[in-house]
Amino acid sequence: MSSIITLTLPGDILFARLASQTASSIARLLADDQQTETESCVFAHAFELAVTEAFTNSVTHAPENATSAMVTVTFLFEQPHLTVSISDANEPFTIETPAPDIESFPENGFGLLIIRKLMDRVIYRRDGEWNILSMSKSL
Repeated sequence: MSSIITLTLPGDILFARLASQTASSIARLLADDQQTETESCVFAHAFELAVTEAFTNSVTHAPENATSAMVTVTFLFEQPHLTVSISDANEPFTIETPAPDIESFPENGFGLLIIRKLMDRVIYRRDGEWNILSMSKSL
């Protein structure tokens, strides 16, 4: 059995917290029955942080004149995997970016690196005008 939940939010940084807390709550709800308390917390936190990074990237890289930009967050649960997809209508991008130069203490450029470390699988695809970044982790 699979379950799908979709949120469409304004492309504004103010909504990053709502997206990430929703991700954490969904992950926690699914993990609580199948994992220890600690494992459930780690699983939920991974989704919270990954969605925060992906949503923030969507908002940060939106065109300046995109006043009606929306970001869609879709959760798909197919036992034993939870997948969250972040979709936006921004310009295409690549997830094959080099690691940032840590020695120069950059303020940004770590988002995709963090996402790849937290999730079991990260896939980017372009569907028409939409960027779709899908991130999966097994319970």
